[in-house]
Amino acid sequence: MIHPESCPAAENPASNEPTPLIQARIDVLSKHYPEFINGCDSECLNLMCQAKQIVLADNTVIFHESDPCKNFIWLTSGSVRVYKNSSNGREVTLYRVEPGDLCVLSLNSLLGNRPYPAEAKTEGEISGIMLDSKKFMQGVRQSETFRTYVLRVLTDRLNDMMTLVSEIAFQRLDLRLACLLGQRFERANGDSLQMTHADLARELGTTREVVSRILKEFEHQSCIRLSRGRIHLVSQEGLDWFSSVTD
Repeated sequence: MIHPESCPAAENPASNEPTPLIQARIDVLSKHYPEFINGCDSECLNLMCQAKQIVLADNTVIFHESDPCKNFIWLTSGSVRVYKNSSNGREVTLYRVEPGDLCVLSLNSLLGNRPYPAEAKTEGEISGIMLDSKKFMQGVRQSETFRTYVLRVLTDRLNDMMTLVSEIAFQRLDLRLACLLGQRFERANGDSLQMTHADLARELGTTREVVSRILKEFEHQSCIRLSRGRIHLVSQEGLDWFSSVTD
């Protein structure tokens, strides 16, 4: 591992030691992006030391569709929802960016100098470490480890996007909803979910009425129990069965 002392921007002139600010930045990135930090070369680390710490409030729009992509962010807390809007007002969630993740659409836009093709909004307050587009491209050109890291993440996330496209195009909506609920219950350790039918519809790119109909069927099959604004897990096995059903 390369230590922050290798970065000129990190040094305290009086003691030749890394400043507390830079040391804290290295530490938090080591926690969430260990492969990146452990593989840093000197050019990459020097670039990272020029990055800025950011904090954004809940429900902040980071990108509107067709905005220029001007920044690259390592997320260190919180979550960002990336989604598409349709002409009839529906939304569909493409993915979420959480600490340890990178936004594939940001990478694609920065590398190709293209506008951002979706919307991105914070879910709760977020914090992160940000490079502007000029420094990002400088890193791609000058640092082999940074370039390799970015391209590997881009390849992995594009595979995830292809999986999402296949699910939307070919999987039944009840299967997708069962999978989504199963994932949410797993994260919540089986506790009830505070989600409205409209929330789920936005996730899946459909209408509230369709989601309500499928949820009623899940409740009828004793998989879940519905109450105002909440969904309670009754049978994980039942949800798993719906998730595995094929035409």
